[in-house]
Amino acid sequence: MARSMQSEPLIGLICDHTSPVLAGDIARAGYRVLRVSPESLEPEGLQPVDAWVVDCDDSNAIADATLWLEPRLLALSNRPDPADLMAYNAWCERIIVTLDRWTADLRHADAAATLSEPGRFSDVEAVWVLAGSTGAFGAIKQFLRHLSYVPPIAFVYAQHIDPRQESSLALIGAANNQIRCSLALGRHWLNPGQLLIVPASSQLRFGRHGEVYSTRDPWQTPETPNIDSLFLSLSGLKPGGAIVLSGAGRDGTRGLAALAEIGTRIWVQDPETCEAPSMPQAALSARIASVVDTPEGLAQRLMTMYPREG
Repeated sequence: MARSMQSEPLIGLICDHTSPVLAGDIARAGYRVLRVSPESLEPEGLQPVDAWVVDCDDSNAIADATLWLEPRLLALSNRPDPADLMAYNAWCERIIVTLDRWTADLRHADAAATLSEPGRFSDVEAVWVLAGSTGAFGAIKQFLRHLSYVPPIAFVYAQHIDPRQESSLALIGAANNQIRCSLALGRHWLNPGQLLIVPASSQLRFGRHGEVYSTRDPWQTPETPNIDSLFLSLSGLKPGGAIVLSGAGRDGTRGLAALAEIGTRIWVQDPETCEAPSMPQAALSARIASVVDTPEGLAQRLMTMYPREG
């Protein structure tokens, strides 16, 4: 049971003792607290909260509740004995840090919310992922420029870039005004004709119904965004194909191999037309690419796969 964040986040605290330590720490950290005993946990009648925290001696007492409590429980085990004040206070501090991180994602998505059109993922026939680094900016503009109409697919584009320069990627949208380009900060949706640009500053989360929102979590690799992680996170969302454009290095090869195993098409820009051929060449060396072409040729092939209706 989740609630919309209209005020200070409300934390559901499931506790089986009278110790006020954790409840007080959560309140002092700026949250509202709803205390619930394990015996009172029922699917019906609980007030919606932003997150649940468990402070119980016997985590088995609430094991069944994990099947229906939402959002995810933040603490189920490893709670020190409250009599050991040093260990217990340290555990409480870790809970606060986890809460801060959890609610920061939600606050960030709400604060950076856009007018991106929601709720048309059912009209998306497939999701295509495009990726590159050095030289990819020009290649993606050529690709988009040669789409003479908008296929019923959604695009996700990732390019290695310094996070301080990620906003410049929004200029890609000038290549084709039929494609709606957005830097995926805040909350967005995968819709037909939508191209979401993966931010270099933060990871993305993808929902089953095409919703996308950025988090406060940075990418855990020197190259940002991490293209391998992106490919793997999108593998279950109507995979249509992946296109590797100009770029240096081998980032993406592991994720491409995983996509190829489930039947996803792997296309690459012809290395001879790339400013930096390493990324497409790595896919070719792994023998997982089925199409090699120029950015213009890749666009034409895509339109052939998804012909204009009527």
